[in-house]
Amino acid sequence: MDVLNFISWIKAGNYRALLPIDATNLIAVGSKDPNRDDSYLPMAINAAPLQSLYDTDTVTQLTSITTPVTVNSHNGIITTVSSTLAANAKTSFTVFNDKVTATSKVLLTVQYGGAAAGIPSLILGVVQAGSFGVTIGNGGNAALNTAVRIHFMILN
Repeated sequence: MDVLNFISWIKAGNYRALLPIDATNLIAVGSKDPNRDDSYLPMAINAAPLQSLYDTDTVTQLTSITTPVTVNSHNGIITTVSSTLAANAKTSFTVFNDKVTATSKVLLTVQYGGAAAGIPSLILGVVQAGSFGVTIGNGGNAALNTAVRIHFMILN
């Protein structure tokens, strides 16, 4: 199916009722359909939800490992200050983010290039409109000795 056929299809109203016809970000796709001469049924996908994959930002924590940060994107990286979190200890901080709702799902992963004896882990804290909490733990037998990079993704 070419673009002209897709445009004709949209103008003719040949779209499924479940598709948002007012969406400004439609991706044209073709689905196999043996009942058609060209073997494809034209369809569209609303790409607006996919934009969150490209809504990315970074922030670096200032002052201390407990200092809150603000990063207003659906995903990105939070770099902490150089952490000296002791073995078997934990600490928390808040991430302010205007993309977070009370029902958001927040995914966290940790990246750490410090000493092998320090092993950081993350626990998601309270999620509420505008913010979420992060607890960093050290399950190693020595203190952390560098910055921790926290990758996050918010799903709404």
